[in-house]
Amino acid sequence: MTAAKIQHYVPKFLLRKFGTGKKDQLWVYDKATGRCFNTNAKNVASEARFYDFVLDGNDHSLEDGLSSIESRAKPVIDTLLHEDSVLAITSEDRALLAGFLAVQFVRTRAFRAQWEGLHRLMREKLQSLGDRVAPGSQAEALMQPQSENEIKVDCARMILAAPTDFGPHFLNKVWFLAKTTKSHPFMIGDNPVALQNQIDMEPYGNLGLGVHGIEIYLPLSSTRALAMWCPTLAQQVAEAANTLRSLPPQLSAAVVRDPAGLLALDDALAGGSALPYKTEHVTNFNSLQVGRSERYVFSSTGDFSLPEKMIKDHPDFRAGPRPSDMAGKPPPLA
Repeated sequence: MTAAKIQHYVPKFLLRKFGTGKKDQLWVYDKATGRCFNTNAKNVASEARFYDFVLDGNDHSLEDGLSSIESRAKPVIDTLLHEDSVLAITSEDRALLAGFLAVQFVRTRAFRAQWEGLHRLMREKLQSLGDRVAPGSQAEALMQPQSENEIKVDCARMILAAPTDFGPHFLNKVWFLAKTTKSHPFMIGDNPVALQNQIDMEPYGNLGLGVHGIEIYLPLSSTRALAMWCPTLAQQVAEAANTLRSLPPQLSAAVVRDPAGLLALDDALAGGSALPYKTEHVTNFNSLQVGRSERYVFSSTGDFSLPEKMIKDHPDFRAGPRPSDMAGKPPPLA
């Protein structure tokens, strides 16, 4: 059992990069209450004994192991930010960061809430079968509500397996950095690994880590973010950029709405450089953080007009994402 009582599900070193510049202070927006306040990074995205659990009568904790992962990932992220290019890190560092991303994907309060929600849906589905569930069967066992400790054990197992199960999905993407300015900064939510897919619609959702067309994002600071794109997307961009380069300049605008933007995106995907984001891209990026967060969104400024508008238009955003009823089928994590 670790000595640390307060345990963060978003690393403090990452939260500090979204600070105001005054002693680790950052702005916080509470989606549930609409309250906005300023506090120290050590006070947020954390809970008492969040990673502590009991197994076979013995006390265990993942806190020290997670702290070790964070300690190894921090200098890699610092190098990315300092050099402003994904080419600045070695293949070994990239693999280490993929493991960190995989763990971050499943270690949050939001993920645990989704896991609880999935079990609730399964129980409701099985209970609807009534007498058709055989006494003593696995199905009957699944009809019993899980204790908090049982949920913690389930999630601990997924965290431990995450680098192997999910790490390769991060590693096989095309990585690049996105950049913005301090006047229009990136936000980070309490569930910061965000997914977006603008191409394919799968039968059970299109936001799995291994789904065709997936885009994965992690905010690294208020002005930089790590983007990881499906290789198919990168290939499509490369083909479009090559076609554009072969055209006379006067035809470029007629073929592509933003020729310069397409070429800059291709340079970022092919060369690992930082891609300047326009205002609408930053807004889209931040909307993913707001929508995916369980409750809190963090920023270097006190401007939370975006989450306020999102919640006003769609009150469901007050809470984090939950699995929908898919006949007992889990959401496609990979």
